[in-house]
Amino acid sequence: MNANKMGLDDQAFILYEALDQATLAARNKKLQQDMAPSVHRYNMFWNSFESSSTIPSDSPISCERGYHMVPSDSSGLKSNGGLYNRYRCISVGQEKQTQKLLQADAAIGWESAAIVWCAPVYARDPACLGQPQGSIESSPDEYSDAYANFTDTQTAISSLISDQLPVLIESYQGLDNTTEGGIVTESALDSSGCSCVPSDEFMPDFQDFMAYLGDKTNQGTARWGHYIVWNECANAFWTDMSPRIDVTQVVTPEGQKIWVDVYANMIKLAQAVVQQPALVYVSTDRWWGVPPVLTKWKIGRAHMGTQNLLLGLWDALGLETEWSLVVHVYGGIDSNEMNGENGVVNAYGWPTLYIVAAWQQQQLQAAIAATPGTSYTVDNAPQRIVAATEQGWEASQTDDATRAKWMCQAFDYGQKVPNLAWMSWFDFQLPTQVQDDWSTIRGGIDADLDNAMSSVTYRAIAASNPSKWGKDSSNYCCASAGVGCP
Repeated sequence: MNANKMGLDDQAFILYEALDQATLAARNKKLQQDMAPSVHRYNMFWNSFESSSTIPSDSPISCERGYHMVPSDSSGLKSNGGLYNRYRCISVGQEKQTQKLLQADAAIGWESAAIVWCAPVYARDPACLGQPQGSIESSPDEYSDAYANFTDTQTAISSLISDQLPVLIESYQGLDNTTEGGIVTESALDSSGCSCVPSDEFMPDFQDFMAYLGDKTNQGTARWGHYIVWNECANAFWTDMSPRIDVTQVVTPEGQKIWVDVYANMIKLAQAVVQQPALVYVSTDRWWGVPPVLTKWKIGRAHMGTQNLLLGLWDALGLETEWSLVVHVYGGIDSNEMNGENGVVNAYGWPTLYIVAAWQQQQLQAAIAATPGTSYTVDNAPQRIVAATEQGWEASQTDDATRAKWMCQAFDYGQKVPNLAWMSWFDFQLPTQVQDDWSTIRGGIDADLDNAMSSVTYRAIAASNPSKWGKDSSNYCCASAGVGCP
């Protein structure tokens, strides 16, 4: 793995532009030369692999043209010592495409990360609400203390950071919360229901998909090293637990327990079958407390608070199940709502990301102390690892020079968090067919990136290259933002 904490999210451009292998290789070579990223992350939407009309079965099945049966025979079933619970039909095209992406990463020396989301329709409970039609999950950076009623219980804090950490809670809050085998682009998915977690009946099929990714798409060194399970999992807009609980109402303590238990089970199922070595991650967003999603913001889906989720997962998973932590650090570059005023912790931003990492480290230390004889330490347990896998700013909100400066500052904040392993922007480059408001680098940049240095935002992320950051005063971030200097 490259020493750079900066990773990459380049899937949209590669697939929409249908880059051939030669162009993709040239693109990756240029990225390696300029940036030397560590991890390349992808959306591995389950629904796009099982997009046929044939549902899984305990008996062998006949798959439509362009799909193949997995496992191929009974030796692959768990009952016979194999990996799988049931037979299923997998898109041949989607499988080959994924293998090519992994091979391209391995050829350049990058690790690959999969965000697993979006269950096939058959695996969703028909009563699951999914995302509200026509709704956009967004929120202002501002956050009113009136919507967070934290206790004043002080968490045990190490002496090194005790004066820097805000008051943290210990108890749950009860506040509101197709050409070949059907290659499917994200826009073609039944996206409104993608947030629905699998129903209990089909959790074995979720586990089978996790096993499949390692079994059939991994090939030698071309393999998944990181698996992120679902998306922003304290937020019902992205992780919908209905109808187990009513996600349009304040989440009660009883509802929170159901929510945590279901998600913890998904982590356990995944960890039991992913091809090792690999990390399995819990996905969270920046709302450490419980944001006013049902009241002030009127998003229509509950949020249980990131810390509530993590406290529950420490109880449910602890050290016994290996897991790591994903954070999404949206918000202004100076967002500092986690200041502890009046005993309230609202949300974290880049300046306060270290607090979340320190809090996770504290939970790990406590779990190790409570587990005599464990082989885990704060230096080897996967729970110590944090990855900031999704964040960014819309280009329509400001100019590219300002965004580039923010990217420099954000990377500088990330460099100062010891257990932040890697990070990636959303998105690196969006294709010409798609509105590119979130694109890190925007229109006019060629597929092989031969003119990429004309983009100030590209120069900003290229400054993260370990051969430049902190070593070469001519790197963009040093010259333009005053960070990353020798």
